[in-house]
Amino acid sequence: MKRLLSFGVLMLSILALVLSGCAGPATSTSSASSPASDTTQESSGETSRPPRPVSGANDLMASVKAVSWPVEPEALPAGWTDATGRFAALLFQKSAANPGNFMISPASVYLALAMTLNGADSTTRDAMLAALAAQGLTVADVNRAARSWITGLNRASAGTTVSISNSIWFDQDFVPFQPFLQANGDYFNAAAQKLDFKDPKTLDVINGWVSEATNGRIEQIIDQIRPDSVMFLINAIYFLADWGVPFEKADTRPQAFQAPDGEVEVDFMHRTGTMNFYQLDRATGIGLPYKDGRFAFFAILPDEGLDARTWLAGQDAARLFGDVATGLRQDSLEVDLALPKFESRYEDSLLNELSQLGMDIAFQPDQADFSQMIDSHEKILYIGEVKHKSFVRVDEKGTEAAAATSVEMRVTSIPFSENQIVFDRPFVYGILDKETGLPLFAGILEKPEPVS
Repeated sequence: MKRLLSFGVLMLSILALVLSGCAGPATSTSSASSPASDTTQESSGETSRPPRPVSGANDLMASVKAVSWPVEPEALPAGWTDATGRFAALLFQKSAANPGNFMISPASVYLALAMTLNGADSTTRDAMLAALAAQGLTVADVNRAARSWITGLNRASAGTTVSISNSIWFDQDFVPFQPFLQANGDYFNAAAQKLDFKDPKTLDVINGWVSEATNGRIEQIIDQIRPDSVMFLINAIYFLADWGVPFEKADTRPQAFQAPDGEVEVDFMHRTGTMNFYQLDRATGIGLPYKDGRFAFFAILPDEGLDARTWLAGQDAARLFGDVATGLRQDSLEVDLALPKFESRYEDSLLNELSQLGMDIAFQPDQADFSQMIDSHEKILYIGEVKHKSFVRVDEKGTEAAAATSVEMRVTSIPFSENQIVFDRPFVYGILDKETGLPLFAGILEKPEPVS
């Protein structure tokens, strides 16, 4: 039986748990692709080990002898896959509260937070574990599962490139706890580097690593380094894959897309053939495998009259991605498919979404406990920001996608000097004659003006 399926109202999710997305805030940009260049990179199937930060004397991993990285994925802890799928679905649902197009990578967010988890203790560790894992799973379980997942994702296959990269960046005055570095070296293949956070060039070094790790698709993840910033834990994911059956360019033609604010005309790709076609609760889905066979693109079209966000909000997070995976295993049917050709970028702070998932204590300066990150074991660190950026391009040849997540650690008080003070708010000033104790000038600086 042949089915006609035109994705005029599209809810998109990519690579199951590797990259997920659908719609976001004013900071996101999106455009349906006109006859611009196709996916620019060739999918060689080759993957590389995660790129390390700039080598040299400041490499903090020089004293860390990481265990040998496994060639094959290890067995995943019982319950981990379901728990990670639930985290991904909940984060997806919470992010959908933002208007407009969006795409997130739950995998990138998960791995960045899992590295951070190795420095958490007491109730902060418990709250992060509850959000990231299932009851009964430990930090050790999360570490082993992450290593197995990264190993599996990074394996080369024909027509597909997947790269998972992790790094940790410290201020030069910060003294890290060595077992924290050891765990992230052993289980995340993370590199770490000590830099002068007061040096303006440091921002370029960190963002340069992110750009390299995402093949230039995410050029900047950190906008500024605050005076109280002491560490950035960063994950980057890059994905490039050819369709198992590509779309013919000759079949791409303009077509109406029914956006919420009115009809727009964009290029639609067309293909008729056998593909995964399945029914979900009040929605229809299709699956398009990539050449390697491990990964698949899926798109879900809610029933006529049902908004994509409303549909997503009504789904059981514990089953959402599992139901899609089940659909992708069903027998293929003959389908006429029309899918928009598009490119989209998105960025967001995830503090609000992660707070809703139960991690709020990690963001509170007076409550967070990351004493396992710092050599002195002081409770002076908290997560000040979780920044996420993503890119996706879908065309006749295949899909290119990238994402980066940065977890910024801040200090509640700077421990490096007992008498440090930062004049970053209005203050009184003047010039005093010390002999007489009389002022020559006195004033208040409320808002500094630029100095030419």
